[in-house]
Amino acid sequence: FFGCLPEAMQGSKLYGVELDSITGRIAKQLYPKADITIAGFETTGRKDFYDLAVGNVPFGQYQVDDRAYNKLGFSIHDYFFAKTLDQVRPGGVIAFVTSRYTMDKQSPEVRRYIAQRAELLGAIRLPNNAFRANAGTDVVSDIIFLQKRDRPIEIEPDWVHTGIWRNPGANADGFAINQYFIDHPEMVLGRQTSESTQYGRQDFTVEPYEDLDLATQLR
Repeated sequence: FFGCLPEAMQGSKLYGVELDSITGRIAKQLYPKADITIAGFETTGRKDFYDLAVGNVPFGQYQVDDRAYNKLGFSIHDYFFAKTLDQVRPGGVIAFVTSRYTMDKQSPEVRRYIAQRAELLGAIRLPNNAFRANAGTDVVSDIIFLQKRDRPIEIEPDWVHTGIWRNPGANADGFAINQYFIDHPEMVLGRQTSESTQYGRQDFTVEPYEDLDLATQLR
């Protein structure tokens, strides 16, 4: 993320949090002017501090032990959203790469928590091969852009909920995906379809457009 900063942001003061000691020490060598913490995110505590937080959140069905957030009961990826919302200043922006389940999972509870504290600026759904080269996985991922509110408000916009997307021409039941992507199909950078999973059932996926370059689509 630091290496790809746009020209206009080159003067920014950079802060990084890296759990792994080897990659953390490499980052310190590459970016000697950056303030890089080699520790878990739960050890950091800068409230209302950052203008922009960018990251690729870790994913898993387990919790991080952080006393201030344990009561929420959030899985690690949702915890990263909750804690980062507290660390950016009001008006600050979060841009996170996450699995599609942040937006698509059935329970609206985490999305409601986020929506009360931040406005959704937009979301981009990536095709299932976006991370094949560096992670070796074919998963549908989203980039979510949020802007922190001055204070939490009681609100429940459409994107807190899922709707039903049906594969045109298929007579199967539809798939629950976020209402935002049903309302904004132009933000899905590929062909929405279904595929057979290893368990033999059908699941939603996004196939890349063969003739379109992803970087061009993103722009």
